[in-house]
Amino acid sequence: EAAINKQITFIPERFNKRYQDWMGNLHDWCISRQIWFGHSIPVWYKGDEIYCGTIAPVGENWHKDEDTLDTWFSSGMWTFSTLGWPDTYKQKQKTGDLDKFHPTQIIETGYEILTLWVSRMVMMSFFALGEIPFEKVYLHGTILDKKGKKMSKSKGNGVDPLDVINEYGADALRLSLLMGSTPGNDNRYTEEKVEAKRNFINKLWNISRYILSSVDESSLSPKNDIPEAKTLADSWILNELISTRIKVKNKLEGFEFSLAAEELTDFTWNKLADWYLEIAKIEKDKDIILIYLLKNILIMWHPFIPYVTETIWAELNDGLLLIKQWPKDNDITFNEEIIKEFVNLQEIIVSIRNARSANKIEPGRKIKALIYAGNRESSLIKSGELIKGLKTGISELEIKNSGSTMVGSITITIQGLDIYLLGAVDEAKEKARLIKEKENLQKVIANLKIRLSNEEFTAKAPANIVDAETDKLNCYISELKKINKIID
Repeated sequence: EAAINKQITFIPERFNKRYQDWMGNLHDWCISRQIWFGHSIPVWYKGDEIYCGTIAPVGENWHKDEDTLDTWFSSGMWTFSTLGWPDTYKQKQKTGDLDKFHPTQIIETGYEILTLWVSRMVMMSFFALGEIPFEKVYLHGTILDKKGKKMSKSKGNGVDPLDVINEYGADALRLSLLMGSTPGNDNRYTEEKVEAKRNFINKLWNISRYILSSVDESSLSPKNDIPEAKTLADSWILNELISTRIKVKNKLEGFEFSLAAEELTDFTWNKLADWYLEIAKIEKDKDIILIYLLKNILIMWHPFIPYVTETIWAELNDGLLLIKQWPKDNDITFNEEIIKEFVNLQEIIVSIRNARSANKIEPGRKIKALIYAGNRESSLIKSGELIKGLKTGISELEIKNSGSTMVGSITITIQGLDIYLLGAVDEAKEKARLIKEKENLQKVIANLKIRLSNEEFTAKAPANIVDAETDKLNCYISELKKINKIID
């Protein structure tokens, strides 16, 4: 009844049916076991006489049952027997720890003992207290070996976690078991996964060491207020941080632990390490922002990587990380336009890198660049040093509103901009690159036309989505015209 009425819910939800099927078809089961440890059966015998009680009745020649109660009888009482019961339950009133902690919010266990343990805890709790023992049941799968077989002593395919910890660290093992796993599903263990997570944790360590070694010592004193953003990059990383915090919080509250860790990985590696730390080498005076970012990612990573994050946190002179509260969502106003503007800048920089690579321009060779930016001229001029400095190999950059086509250059058309890389063109390679880009654009344009000609899509989709898709189509058509002209 508790499961049917959703007093108790299961994660994943499909196990509700398995639980109900089991409970609806229960039969008597043998409650005695011949094991060394367990609750002794409170039954006494003398000839044909049988007495039930914890103390033998008056008289001689009574002998106690030598068996113990079934394991699940004992463990089924776990939720309340650990909280002082029965002393904390008098006249159907809970007191002390039993009153404070029972029922609990969630229990986590393997799906294979849903019927054996979870069902017994529910039964025992209703019998002894008249209430549910917990509100949610999170069920994990089984860790299998790399071939997908269950680990067992007889097969000899088990893994001693202490050996793995000695080689890779406890945090790496913990993270490898969590990421890629989903509730109710089995997960294969491989050493390669642990090694990959060890490498990521090393990355987090190096990010932290770089920040701590590059900022002024005064920045380390505890400051939890949002720092001031002075550049587009500052605004972008702070907005990405709050976006990540919201996503991670929502996924944790939804028990999507692997997806939460993936969001954190994306922010830590792809956004902070690959972009913002490189920008910090070009744009100076970012000490307060860097420390703020470091503190936030350490707090968010701590549930996943407790040992390394606590060790790094000790350098910040701000107490124990273990007891820090989760960052608040309201300390920064989330601005999606800022993120969009910076992503556009990223696309420009990546397109220049890709064009250099496609034309096999040596990494150390410096070239000149010209951008016709239209109404984005002033904003791109502000980001000029980043375009030059973020591994594009550009020594001189000129940004104009518009101008004539630069013949004999590597040409990039993106976001309505014309980018010319001067003095490094290999005509055959550049023509091949442009033809490939033309083919890709034609495919994208064809797909967008099909989508926009679908009356069901245009009728049901929000107007702003339809308008955005139309703008994309017009932009791609414009880019295709420019590429055709250059090829000709």
